[in-house]
Amino acid sequence: MIYLKYTKPKVWILLVFIGGIGAVIAAGSNLLLQLPLILLAILTLVAGTAGSEAITNYIDRDIDSRMKRTAGRPLVTGKVTKKEALILGFALITLAIAPLVFFERYYAACFMIAGILDNVVVYSFLLKRKTPWSIIFGGFSGGFPVVIGWYTVTNAFSITPWALFFLVVIWIPIHIWSIAFLYKEDYSNAGVPMLPVVYSEETSARAIAFSAFFLSVFSILLCFIERHPVVYLFSAIILASPLIYFSYRFMKIPDKKASLALFKYSNMFLAMLFAIFAIMAFF
Repeated sequence: MIYLKYTKPKVWILLVFIGGIGAVIAAGSNLLLQLPLILLAILTLVAGTAGSEAITNYIDRDIDSRMKRTAGRPLVTGKVTKKEALILGFALITLAIAPLVFFERYYAACFMIAGILDNVVVYSFLLKRKTPWSIIFGGFSGGFPVVIGWYTVTNAFSITPWALFFLVVIWIPIHIWSIAFLYKEDYSNAGVPMLPVVYSEETSARAIAFSAFFLSVFSILLCFIERHPVVYLFSAIILASPLIYFSYRFMKIPDKKASLALFKYSNMFLAMLFAIFAIMAFF
């Protein structure tokens, strides 16, 4: 159980969910026929995202030890050793890539590798300690699960998984910066130049709110790739309205309460939007 906790399931469970939705959308009305490949996508995504988080935990162990929010993580407290952490991470990554190659899901395997490299190398190892814009470049890893899910089921090209890929990429900064706003003192003490650490609360709130507004607009424009554009448009507007409201409130009153509200709803927004895509894939 301690090894599961070490992989930060609260972080990767949403990514596995949207990856699974990508596989379901690719299957469409052939859901039962494609169920083995959907399960393959979900299992490899669990291994890949958990393994990636295990390695980033190892890289960030010194940062985690200086932050109140993360000081209790298993590697920091010694419940998981550094050797165990690396073995677990690389074992999970191997379990993510090898089955995809074995079953000739080569595109999915390549995107799995790309996502892991972006998260571990680009974001965590190279940029996180150097620039407040690290998540812009490291956020691509968050979008790859939906593409992996799609290409595990089919090799057919479609604009749909890539549109959803960019939807997640746009969502990632809101998710990370909202957390950083809540724990900016922690990040400052650890020497991590997150956006709210480097810039004022007002500037940070405007950047986060603008990102949320852009996410809302982009999500509505996805009606052009849906089979039922009017139904989707109506649904997206309903879901985007609270997101715009929470963003505006946070921009006007840049405090932790408003940041937490935006963080929570943005997570719900992404999950519900993907659920709508999955439902409409059957009709």
